[in-house]
Amino acid sequence: MNLLNKLTIKNLRLNKKRTIVTVIGIMLSVALLTAVASIYASGIQSLINFETQTQGNYHVSYLNVDSNELNVFKNNRSIDVISVIKDEGYAKIDSQNEYKPYAIIKGFTKDSLNNLAVNIVSGRLPEKDDEIVIPTHLKTNGRNFLNVGDIITLDVGKRVSEDGLELNQFNEYMIDDDSKVHEKIIDTTKKTYKVVGVAERLPRSIEPYSSPGYTFISYVDDKDINGIIDVYVKYTKEGTKHWTKVTANILGIDNNIIDLALDEKPKDEATEAKITEEFSKSKYRFDMNSYLIGLETNPVTTSGIGGLGIILCIVLAIIVFTSVFCIKNSFDISITEKIKQYGMLRSIGATKKQIKKNVFYEATILGLIGIPLGLLLGCLASVILIIVSNFFLEGAIANDLKLVLSISPLSIVAAIVLGVITVYFSAFRSATRASKVSPIDSIRNSANIKISRKNVKSPKLVKKIFGMGGDISYKNLKRNKKKYRTTVISIVVSVFVFIALSSFMSMTFNEVEQQLGASDYNISLSGYGIQTTEEYNSLLSTTRLDDIEDYTILRTNPYIIDKIKYNKDYLTRIDSTEEELNSKYEENYINLYAIGKEQYNKYIKSLGLLYDDVKDKFIIMDNVNVGMQSNNTNKNEYKNVRMFDYKVGDVITNSKNDKSYEIAYISDKAPFALSDMQDAYIIVSDELFDKLLSSKTIDTLSIFYKSSNANKLQDDIDEVLKGYSNYRVNNQDENAKIVNNILTLVGIFLYGFIIVISLIGITNIFNTITTNMELRKQEFAMLKSVGMTTKEFNRMIRLESLFMGIKSLLFGLPIGIALSYLMYHFMVERTGEPYVLPIIPILISIAVVFVLISLIMKYSMSKINKQNTIETIRNENI
Repeated sequence: MNLLNKLTIKNLRLNKKRTIVTVIGIMLSVALLTAVASIYASGIQSLINFETQTQGNYHVSYLNVDSNELNVFKNNRSIDVISVIKDEGYAKIDSQNEYKPYAIIKGFTKDSLNNLAVNIVSGRLPEKDDEIVIPTHLKTNGRNFLNVGDIITLDVGKRVSEDGLELNQFNEYMIDDDSKVHEKIIDTTKKTYKVVGVAERLPRSIEPYSSPGYTFISYVDDKDINGIIDVYVKYTKEGTKHWTKVTANILGIDNNIIDLALDEKPKDEATEAKITEEFSKSKYRFDMNSYLIGLETNPVTTSGIGGLGIILCIVLAIIVFTSVFCIKNSFDISITEKIKQYGMLRSIGATKKQIKKNVFYEATILGLIGIPLGLLLGCLASVILIIVSNFFLEGAIANDLKLVLSISPLSIVAAIVLGVITVYFSAFRSATRASKVSPIDSIRNSANIKISRKNVKSPKLVKKIFGMGGDISYKNLKRNKKKYRTTVISIVVSVFVFIALSSFMSMTFNEVEQQLGASDYNISLSGYGIQTTEEYNSLLSTTRLDDIEDYTILRTNPYIIDKIKYNKDYLTRIDSTEEELNSKYEENYINLYAIGKEQYNKYIKSLGLLYDDVKDKFIIMDNVNVGMQSNNTNKNEYKNVRMFDYKVGDVITNSKNDKSYEIAYISDKAPFALSDMQDAYIIVSDELFDKLLSSKTIDTLSIFYKSSNANKLQDDIDEVLKGYSNYRVNNQDENAKIVNNILTLVGIFLYGFIIVISLIGITNIFNTITTNMELRKQEFAMLKSVGMTTKEFNRMIRLESLFMGIKSLLFGLPIGIALSYLMYHFMVERTGEPYVLPIIPILISIAVVFVLISLIMKYSMSKINKQNTIETIRNENI
């Protein structure tokens, strides 16, 4: 070991506090890198587990397969697991859902019961062919109250149309508007079953929402499989990578045709014809679990969570960027402290190369300590985050699905590599600076003080407000620009990173929410026999129903508008009609909505309107999502645009009844429960709606509830409406919970990233401020020794805090806003959503900067005030 290396180790030991702070910076940086990579891997694995448990552990389903061809799948080396379902037939059951009057009995093999999302709520799985498991929505949707232990006899047969065509679950119930049925069940056989369990609704791939039959799950032994079956296969790891080719080979079609069909680019007629022709040749009908395939093969591009992969890359880049600043500041401070020492070494013959090598040697020692500790801390943080997340999500996810910890070797290697890069990038500039030090300037300690007489002048206002201490502080900040600049840059970086990342997370979360289609209500009632609000108030008044958090009483009626004015952007959509483009409509209908007095008052209050000002006017909800041809790519994209070309104050006329109404407000915010409406519509008060009706009755009355106990509310509604038959309750609580739970899961990881970045920013600021204050303790001691009072000293520190905070925000806020808009431009602008200034992150940044600087300064001052003035002046180590 040469002399310079020995000297480096000695300095690290003597300056323990600075060494510890630098090691903590490296350790925290690597820990964050490890935690982020591990959390991402854990999130993907958790979503895979969630998907397999709720939608099934399979990649592709092959329908209407002859059981004699099952060996085609068993002998395929690309297939890992085969699950078989056999349709036993349909049976008529008691159901209040007129569009779902059947039970379909499906025989599941042992593998199917384990792999196809049969999630038992109560009871057990079937073990014999005379045992069945019923779905939960048989009660909530069909109002059939079968229970575990009941014995049921069914007439099971084939479901056929009037012309004898056999129908399945993908064919809707054939009933017309006059309630005339155009199908029947034939070739029935009486079968008796015992209900042994209740399970959650099967995924849409097995039971589509429009299917006419509730799925009753029975058991079938592998040896008894015959006839037509459905085959659900899970490919091997290698087969999943090339699933389109494997699938095409099984179907007996062109290997590239599935890739071509899945391509989102617009296709010409010849290509469409080729796709149609090839699929017509396929041996079986097929469907794919594309979401699971995407999660397992390329989660970065998977719909809904593709943004998480982008977030991962951005977060890792931000961590490396901010960590480089944090650790670089430690090295800069170290170099500043040892400038005099390096000058002496240069004066006795040390070369630039040796000095630079010496700094990298110091970085290596600190890295060898900090990186392993960071890996351990990152893994521990991941474990703690998973435990905490599971604690908060306990019972919220279906079947108590837990987040799983997945620390892949790749994430560890990536954290080490990025940690090494971070340490050496941090040391590079400091090493270059140390090697260029001038021996004379270093020994005189004037290397960092290069200033003219003019620059040392202080504004009179500073001296007037803060006195002598403030004057000295201002001049000192001007003289020691490099020390001061390091702290300001640390704060600036923390501020703009927080603002930009907060905006990014908000945009990503909104995009995931839109793609998942989260609903704000969980139960709805359509009342064909309840035609007036008076009847509603007498029957379903909320005073007679419990557990209601919010509700909308929706009445709708078409309203004729003379010569409707369409927005130009709306007319450029892909599916615009010739009549719209040529303005051939002399009149058109717009839906008129009344949403109930209570909900209407809530809505106009949220818009900042008064009831008396708008009760006889129209509020247009105009924010429709339409397909547009992209100018930059061949792909279609969706944008939110206005449908109509009206503005506030315009008058809408109806010559049919010689009525004209003023537009009071044009909104892009939908009332409760109406966010999923596809077209623009007019919202009016109940008072105005009643005036516009030709009669006091309407075709239907729809009521949407948000309930804390949807099942109990449905039972209560049924009890109240015993005398009415023409109503339908749709309980979507189960589906709403699944969507909201996914959003909760995504939210935990998204906002966990913000906390992670905030921590490294706070650590960075704390490191730079405290170390700079430590470096200046000799200066402070000298000022006190020549008579500076505590009051003047405090004024000086307050000025530094104020000045650093203001200057940091002057740079950090605009950069953060600019980055926020840049992210909006690339992520959201294509959808037509307006840019929203990140007000809350900006206010949080301003408050935290001043509070943090004040607290850290106060902490540093308390330590400095405890030190002995004479000893501080003599001591050169911190």
